Amino acid sequence: MPIAAINTIEIEAAPGRAGEVGTKLSHIVHALLNSSACMGYGVADHHALENAWIVTGYWRSEGQMLAHFNHPELIGFMELLNSGLIRRIHFNSFVLGRSEVERHVGQ
Repeated sequence: MPIAAINTIEIEAAPGRAGEVGTKLSHIVHALLNSSACMGYGVADHHALENAWIVTGYWRSEGQMLAHFNHPELIGFMELLNSGLIRRIHFNSFVLGRSEVERHVGQ
């Protein structure tokens, strides 16, 4: 089944806190991957910023992605912000139009 929606979270660690943030991100992503309807969830280094990551989720439908935004584990990202461990967080979501989905599956 093709990817219909994508969400991203860009996170930049506060100075000197990258190790703690990286560990917490791994726990959050693992919990989300095991308890949501996502096709895949992962974390990667942000190539444009030092001590920053991009967390990405892939979804079969926009509805699954939107339902995911109410997942209790997502509060972990806000807790990172409130704890002072991160200096910036940016949420994004993308919904692929039907023609884009068809293009990805070769139709």
